[in-house]
Amino acid sequence: MEETRLPEVLRRMEESLSGELRACNALSARFGLTLSEEAMQAVARRRVAALREAGRIEFGKSAVPKLIEAFCDSPYLMQDEYEAVLGELTDAFYYFKNESFDLLTDDELIAAMRTSYDESGGSVDAVIGTSLETLCRGRRFGEETDGDDG
Repeated sequence: MEETRLPEVLRRMEESLSGELRACNALSARFGLTLSEEAMQAVARRRVAALREAGRIEFGKSAVPKLIEAFCDSPYLMQDEYEAVLGELTDAFYYFKNESFDLLTDDELIAAMRTSYDESGGSVDAVIGTSLETLCRGRRFGEETDGDDG
């Protein structure tokens, strides 16, 4: 019985995110970025896989629309790579939420990801790289980098 519930829950999660992504298309279209219905389903499946891989549960709205809102106006994000980049950013987001022990808010983490993305000329590898890991590690251990004495 438990096994039959899980796929239904996952299906509902995917459907819910697909609806959120449809709404995001109105914003991202202003920057030349849209997701087809097929791409929305792929992004929704990728989110479920990223959550599963990270061992996370997400209640309420997904963080993926926040990623879209934060990245859609980047001069480095192009339509032909939009779905793939969004998938990689989703994977990185949930990975770094774990790495930071949730000490970074979604907005803080997404802002750090966007900064890394733009500073590297649109490299997702840079987002996953050392600068973001350092940021997360510093927050995890209570190290302040804004002029604190320690």
